[in-house]
Amino acid sequence: MDLVDLLSVATKGQLFQFNGALYEQTDGVAMGSPLGPLLANVFMSHIEENLEREVKLPSFYRRYVDDTLTIMPNTEKASNFLDTLNQAHFPVKFTMETECNGMLPFLGIQLLNRSPQIETKVYVKPTNSGLLLHYQSHVDNRYKKGLLRTMLDRTHRLSSSWTHFSDECDRLKTVFSRLKYPKHLVNSTIKSFVDSKVCDQQQPLSPSQEKDDTIRVVLPFKDQISADIVKRQLKDLSLKVHTTIQPVFVSRKTEQELNVKETKPPIVNQQRDVYGFQCDLCDAGYVGYTRGHLHNRVKGHKQQSSAIAKHYKNVHGTMPQGLLERFKVLKKCKNKFDCLVYEMLFIRSLKPYLNVQADSIRAKEFL
Repeated sequence: MDLVDLLSVATKGQLFQFNGALYEQTDGVAMGSPLGPLLANVFMSHIEENLEREVKLPSFYRRYVDDTLTIMPNTEKASNFLDTLNQAHFPVKFTMETECNGMLPFLGIQLLNRSPQIETKVYVKPTNSGLLLHYQSHVDNRYKKGLLRTMLDRTHRLSSSWTHFSDECDRLKTVFSRLKYPKHLVNSTIKSFVDSKVCDQQQPLSPSQEKDDTIRVVLPFKDQISADIVKRQLKDLSLKVHTTIQPVFVSRKTEQELNVKETKPPIVNQQRDVYGFQCDLCDAGYVGYTRGHLHNRVKGHKQQSSAIAKHYKNVHGTMPQGLLERFKVLKKCKNKFDCLVYEMLFIRSLKPYLNVQADSIRAKEFL
């Protein structure tokens, strides 16, 4: 039950602010939420269990989060299965992409129909701009070389043959040339990578080689000269202590300097509070408590049955607008009993005009 409660808190009643207005997530999971991929996978698994129970899943069905790959005998069968998926849950809509000219992209891989076999190579979207780390970027050269090796490793893993690997390497040479990477650096990195893969195929790593005992030290990156000096010093230290010590240089992101963050009202996520309200047109005040989100309680006070709404209508001839800034938290509480006690104490102390007689009587009974 604790896990259910935690999931409920993390997924229901989540708030976000846009153009000064406060909104509540009513369906799905907030974009960017760490729980998004996990819950998407759980949700899709639930749909698949139902379809499997009804014998509606195709014989070949593979999925990664929300991307699905199936083999169907014809387009009609594929369209029928698409309709089945779209009927599983109304708000969720699936789209379908079929093989074209013996090719089908899936998760960055280009699947090539070479019946009776399937070949694979790297898939590059038509909208791909080739925007990667520029060689003149203010980062340690190790990361630039690491990017080269990373792209080569990805190419090697996704290519089913050395021919496809070679073709992608030619494309990467063009991409990195536009990013001002030295030609000799790109070519030497490709050669070194290919040699290492050939060597790995001939001689597998021993358990001692697979073990990584490297100690990594995170340092701010100033410039390449300073970084090279630090590397030499740590290399000398590594020889003395018989342990590999490796620097990891971190550059300050431009986003941290330029990103303007919208300030959220301090009461947005408040829960289990005793709160106070002050009318902006007169001296009338109100004290109350809530166990849920305070912003929900504020919305409740806009309803005609609320003492605050009645006050605005009867005394000022208008309905309350923009109430959020008129509320403040008087006391943060741990449970409902504390809320009741402190609400009564504040009612007795502040004597708010808008609190009805029943509130005062309840306060006297407890005190």
